[in-house]
Amino acid sequence: MRNLKRILFLFLTIGLAFSLHAQKEDPSWKLTLPRHDLQFGIGDPALIMNHDHKFSWGVNSTADDWFNNTYNALTIAIPTINFEYRYRFAKWFWFGGAISYNASFSRWEDYDTHDVLARTSNHYLSIMPSVRFSWLNTKYVTMYSGISLGCIIGYKENFNTDYEHNGRSKIFKNILVDGAGQLTAVGIQVGKNWYGFTELGIGCQGFIKAGFGYKFNKKAKINE
Repeated sequence: MRNLKRILFLFLTIGLAFSLHAQKEDPSWKLTLPRHDLQFGIGDPALIMNHDHKFSWGVNSTADDWFNNTYNALTIAIPTINFEYRYRFAKWFWFGGAISYNASFSRWEDYDTHDVLARTSNHYLSIMPSVRFSWLNTKYVTMYSGISLGCIIGYKENFNTDYEHNGRSKIFKNILVDGAGQLTAVGIQVGKNWYGFTELGIGCQGFIKAGFGYKFNKKAKINE
């Protein structure tokens, strides 16, 4: 609850700074720069995979705890898939949200027989409000930094087959809720309406993120 209050205070502070700045800002940018930004990107799953050890089963958590003669035969992690939307309140200030998904799949086998003894699947969904500060704003190139804060929901399913006890199967399921965030150190978009982008940062969306997006809806005229 305390962390939530801090996040809300941060957004209120940023909003107040924006409102004070917007009163003095030249509105002519509204004729040339888009207001809406939709974005799809792919990021590496390096950090989000660290949530795997936070799952707790109450008894045992991995196939190695059930079987002494096992090895991890396969682990597959799909890249983090990110959908984002932001609205441009000022020439330099954007506010919106991001939804991210990631999954990993593992398999354990017997050293001697290579029988599959266990399978584990992890799924993660992140939901984060976000702010962006664009410090280069041209018709074709935008450069920016930003921060996103929210929560991550994880779902893990572990299926074990104990061949020492007549092939008895055990299935464990668990749900994890934790904090999530993404700090974008620098990002660049290149294109007019449709654009490509790449970002460097740290967080649940990855150290490196790239993809494409669409910007639209310039103002027809300036409201005096």
